[in-house]
Amino acid sequence: MLRELIQLASKKSEGYGVIASFRRYPRIHVQLPLFLYLKYFSTPKHKGYGLIAGFDINSDRVNAVVIDNDGNIVAMKTFWYSETISHGFSRDKAKWLRLNALSVALEWCRRVGVDYVVFEDLARIGYRRFTSNPYANRKITKFPKKQILIHGVIKALKLVLTIILVNSKGTSNSITHKQVMREKGLDRHMASAYIIAYRGLKMIKNNEK
Repeated sequence: MLRELIQLASKKSEGYGVIASFRRYPRIHVQLPLFLYLKYFSTPKHKGYGLIAGFDINSDRVNAVVIDNDGNIVAMKTFWYSETISHGFSRDKAKWLRLNALSVALEWCRRVGVDYVVFEDLARIGYRRFTSNPYANRKITKFPKKQILIHGVIKALKLVLTIILVNSKGTSNSITHKQVMREKGLDRHMASAYIIAYRGLKMIKNNEK
């Protein structure tokens, strides 16, 4: 991989960065073009069942709901990292726990037979909105949602899963959300993940027409 990167750089086809870090022990970080990273680190293509997974990513958990082509729930699971919102918890450790939880969630989806993963559209993530509750505000400030989603997109590409990005407006506070909670018997986070997955399913069907 490094040999190919050097060859591309010598031809001025691609560039790369190198960072030397001495923060705990000496480390060298090489910043790779995404296509080259995926070429060498992607897992072999698997044969799934055409299932769609939606993700609701929060400050203390990742909720994943897997649906079939008819919108029926096939599987669902919560991946927790609630300790990350504790007062005084290390930001670096919290970041690792959250990114690792999403990686584990995606690997679980692949084992279930998922082909499509649906995330909130990165471009539509707005600014943080603070409340009068100091505990809630601490959860908000400790939650780098866009960073986690970028990690999820790269991990999904590495697992050779098809990525769909949808508008998350109304997935957590709407009439539809309440209906899904009532009709499917889901809590609010699972209901959000279901709606995200279902919006991905609609995009797939629209593209097939």
